[in-house]
Amino acid sequence: MERVVPPPDSSAPIYFYYPPGVGEDAVPESHGIFVRDRPGKYVWTVKTYGHLSKLGFPCRLTDRLPDAGIVVSHREFFANSMIPNRRQLFVCAVADFQRHPFAQLHLVQNGRDPLLTHPSPAWPAAFMPMWPETGLIPRDPARGNTFANVCYFGLPTRLAPQLRSEQFAARLREHGFSFRIVSRDRWNDYSDTDAVLAVRSFAPVSFHKFPATKLYNSWVAGVPALLGRESAYEAERRNEYDYFEVRDAEEVLQTLIRLRDDPNLRAAVERNCAARAPGVSAERTTENWAEFLKTVAVPAWWNWQRRSDASRVTFQVARAVRYARFVGADLAMRGVSAVRKRMRAMAP
Repeated sequence: MERVVPPPDSSAPIYFYYPPGVGEDAVPESHGIFVRDRPGKYVWTVKTYGHLSKLGFPCRLTDRLPDAGIVVSHREFFANSMIPNRRQLFVCAVADFQRHPFAQLHLVQNGRDPLLTHPSPAWPAAFMPMWPETGLIPRDPARGNTFANVCYFGLPTRLAPQLRSEQFAARLREHGFSFRIVSRDRWNDYSDTDAVLAVRSFAPVSFHKFPATKLYNSWVAGVPALLGRESAYEAERRNEYDYFEVRDAEEVLQTLIRLRDDPNLRAAVERNCAARAPGVSAERTTENWAEFLKTVAVPAWWNWQRRSDASRVTFQVARAVRYARFVGADLAMRGVSAVRKRMRAMAP
């Protein structure tokens, strides 16, 4: 998409859209900040709006699709049948879904999403890190050198089966560790957590649609993270203290023992967490959003309006064809991948 520079005095109406009749109780007052325990589709829309409006950034929250302006929404809120008119620019937050056939811009939550690693002028996309957990309570400094509580903050079904077993929990108990899966209503509370464990699978799967949120939260909480081999984590890694990659249940145990027995290592991790946390804070994420909207979305909106009717029709036809091809290829790949993941997950 050709870039143009909007007039110096230009402004663009920016809306965060969610459809009517879906989770009305999830929407805070005009300047409220989003509460915890809400689905990701509201995090991308309502929570983002809340932080931007608190900063004073000009934007609106609406449950009616505006006729003109920049419309930011989650992929679940953008039906495939929705096609932008000549005055609308759709910014689709893909999250862990797939691209929208007609959105002019896409936002991805993984720095190694295929929309970024295999860029195409036909599918402009940008990386936007996921928000850290709302109201996160860091590890209590009063715990001092205690290192015993290992926690998983996430859906139980998304934890590697080897780590959900009683056999694994018993093995940790033998070495003085306590492992628990934290209930969703306490995903913000790291006060008694000494280490985070989060592995979807020990198989070499990139999970390129998922974010690095668990890593971000561990930095903010000030605790070491033991994570699986995922592209989102790899994209964020800067040094050996950012997180510990574990390849099987035995390596999980050995890494925990190493951390427990080496207070200097834990201190280095804690210092590193303090250094990395500001970069993934709500304040920094708000700045990232404002910068994207001003420097990318607004020029794209002006550019879209300058295109001829014939050019916009060509865009829509070309996108429909490309999307059909993408869906066909994706379905075939998912079928093969599902079989491989199942076989690998069953490995000891």
